[in-house]
Amino acid sequence: MRRKAYPLDALAAVRKTRVDDATRGLGKALRTREATERAREAVEAERAREAALADQVRLTEARSLARGELSAADLQRQGAWEARMQWEAAERARRLEAAAEEEARARKSEREAQASVAKAEAEATVVRRHREGWVAEGRRTEEAAAEEQAAEAWRRPR
Repeated sequence: MRRKAYPLDALAAVRKTRVDDATRGLGKALRTREATERAREAVEAERAREAALADQVRLTEARSLARGELSAADLQRQGAWEARMQWEAAERARRLEAAAEEEARARKSEREAQASVAKAEAEATVVRRHREGWVAEGRRTEEAAAEEQAAEAWRRPR
């Protein structure tokens, strides 16, 4: 006796495709989050390097001033330089904040992609379990039919 085709094969294929698509989406979200994390870390490292360099210049200038080696023009240039450093530090802080916000968006997108994969896998699992039950029921029906045929053959008078 030929078994019937599973009536939800098309749905199972769609659910499998959704799992595959969601998994690819998660991979993309992971790569994006990792890239934004690296970008934020690079901005933080640049900010730290620039701050350390500015502190070193300030220390050198303060020592020169203490020794009386600087003129009024040097002090004026130092004031302009300090204003520039403050502006650049504020700009780096804005870039760091923007990078952190971008990373937060990427993390949120990653969590959404993880949820999407979990949902797609759960939906595919429902169909897979239904199919397993359908197949098991078909086997039980076939076994019952075979037993009935065997019993019928045994009962026939000879």
